[in-house]
Amino acid sequence: MILYKTIALKFGHHLENEQPVDIRGPDGKLVQSEEIRQHWQRVLSDLSSARIYLLDHNAANYLDSLRMDVQGMPWENRPESDIQGYVRDVDLPRDLIWIEYDDRKLWENRVARGITTLSEEELSNRHQRGFLFDNRSSDKLTVRLFSAMTDTVFFDAPFVLEISKSQDGRPDFNGASWQLKRTVIAGFMRAGLLRDEASLREYFGEHKGQLTYEMVIGFMLFAALAAREDDLLSQEVSSLSTSQAKSARKFGKAWMTEVLKSHVTIRIGPAAERHMTEQRARLRFEEAQAASRAAPTEHWVAEHERRYSNGKVVRVRAHKRGRSTDRDLPTRVVGPRVKG
Repeated sequence: MILYKTIALKFGHHLENEQPVDIRGPDGKLVQSEEIRQHWQRVLSDLSSARIYLLDHNAANYLDSLRMDVQGMPWENRPESDIQGYVRDVDLPRDLIWIEYDDRKLWENRVARGITTLSEEELSNRHQRGFLFDNRSSDKLTVRLFSAMTDTVFFDAPFVLEISKSQDGRPDFNGASWQLKRTVIAGFMRAGLLRDEASLREYFGEHKGQLTYEMVIGFMLFAALAAREDDLLSQEVSSLSTSQAKSARKFGKAWMTEVLKSHVTIRIGPAAERHMTEQRARLRFEEAQAASRAAPTEHWVAEHERRYSNGKVVRVRAHKRGRSTDRDLPTRVVGPRVKG
């Protein structure tokens, strides 16, 4: 199941058939039932207005590899200003955007690329993940993260990342803050998912790390699309089949046809395929080099003097040393750049 469809169907059903009860919030005060209904309605309204992008696993992996070119590998410790400066110059095509991908497939690809190690059990706990970017305000950009647990169960967004904008309307990451969603946290507490303040702090730290790290894939998507190359292929698809739309109208479920209109499926194109082929080949080459005692790659050694302990001096002429480059290793294919 597609995550944004799961959210729309679940909240739409709640609004039609359920009357929530007042529940205790994280601050000890009651969260009124009407607040909960308003939250459901706001999420549905945002999804209805948003441009929906669904990344297949190859597209998500490609965009993640482009991010690594800018941000560096986890162990490189490059300054955050590198990726922040890149992201700051990316234009969002709409004021409301939803970006979704298969988180398990992405992490499987990260393991294959040698970026991390995860057990099969850890991978099995990952499902669809969706980000809602809200750029409607002139003062701030907000981002929310929704995560699927199964095909029918998901975690609502418990925190909202608010990134203030500078005078030129671009995100200013020095002015980022977090807003807690009382209705969502109260629901987690009632379900026993958050027992006390310590568990809330732990969950916030984990959620914060996931959102700030993974949301960059969304910016890489629009950088690649703006490059107008054959890196990515997009196709608009109806979110409901003809029979589903007909059934929704028959039973008066207008919110289904209003929210679940269409989405854009993103796949990789020829240039991205070449990039990923080069990356896989280079990874295999580097692994083979690390595992062997092969001579270094062929290179020139400049003319120099070699001095021995007995005082003898020998002049060594310039010469080539090492093994010639593997002709089967593809040359570097560079990803798209944002035009200045």
